[in-house]
Amino acid sequence: MSHKTRMPNGNCYGEDGFALLAVLAFLLLFAALLLPFSSAARLAALTSSHDFEHARLSYAAEAVNIYVAAKLASETSWISSIKRDASADGMSCRIKDFTLTLRMVNHAGLIDLNVAATTTIAAGLATLGLDDRQAGAVANSIVAFRSPQRDTALPIGPEPSFGLKHAPFEDVVELLDFTEMRQFTPEQLSEIFTVDSHSAFIDRDLASKPLQSILAKLDGAAHVGSSAFPTYTLMTRISRRGETAIDARIVTIGGDRQTGRRSSALAILTTAKVALPNCSVVLGTDITAWFEEAFG
Repeated sequence: MSHKTRMPNGNCYGEDGFALLAVLAFLLLFAALLLPFSSAARLAALTSSHDFEHARLSYAAEAVNIYVAAKLASETSWISSIKRDASADGMSCRIKDFTLTLRMVNHAGLIDLNVAATTTIAAGLATLGLDDRQAGAVANSIVAFRSPQRDTALPIGPEPSFGLKHAPFEDVVELLDFTEMRQFTPEQLSEIFTVDSHSAFIDRDLASKPLQSILAKLDGAAHVGSSAFPTYTLMTRISRRGETAIDARIVTIGGDRQTGRRSSALAILTTAKVALPNCSVVLGTDITAWFEEAFG
């Protein structure tokens, strides 16, 4: 009699167990592959949200500067009411959960690189920290740099390795062409110099305190008065829920010379978020209403 050998029941369970382990291994492998994509997708969503919010704040800061430029052109009383607070370190206000800081720098208190006398430019360089010998030599080079080509050589000091420009400065950052000036940042240079005032004189009351003390030693370099076409550097910083954006631009007010261009952002004092006035008191109700409508 023949007998068929039956497989033990335990082997059946062993096959089922192996299949289950295979499925679990596959799921673990799938999860391991999926997790990086899921994390990347989440990071991309967070980054996109961050970029969107930063872009909105940047456009808002730009809109505030354009609005302030319009007020400077049309409301003389408003200028006098805020220029002292906004010119030194900036003034801050609140709109809902926004903190807005505005700083205005009148270029009448800066040294124009294209028209100022050598001694005045040297005074500005001394304010930055150059000694008298360095300041005088670099000031001579700056005058030669901006001056048309001449048959007779000007007495100059150090010059850029590629030679002198022999044309007006277009921006204060061109000072960085000089090796001696590369120790300073564009922001530091913009606190002292300009190419937009078109005046050889400086309004001492509008100059920075370090520059005021040096100008006091120069006869005829400073004066008191206002320009027919004042130029300002406007800086607006807006903060909200940990996000911050800054817009800085140079604007010339009045006549046919009204212009605007972006510039290096100057220092703005960090202000505590408590006890700040509402921006409707500082900037007027229009800008406050715009914020409330734009950001809900």
